[in-house]
Amino acid sequence: MPFAAIGFAAVVSMIPGVFLFRMASGVLQLADGSHTTLELLSATVADGLTAGTIIVAMSFGLIIPKLAIDRICERSTQTKS
Repeated sequence: MPFAAIGFAAVVSMIPGVFLFRMASGVLQLADGSHTTLELLSATVADGLTAGTIIVAMSFGLIIPKLAIDRICERSTQTKS
């Protein structure tokens, strides 16, 4: 496998982690209680939702093609026999 493919896969998997760390930072600031604002709360929730959306999209992007390839292979083996 080319080095670029491995590097790309490694970087793409880190994208939701950035949003999760930002969300964790916001949660810690909210737990501190001295700097609680509506802007901080909305940014924390937005970062969490963004991370969740990215994780779900990546999961579907990995699972759906695998299911499609398996179905196509299964049909081609059935037509051969």
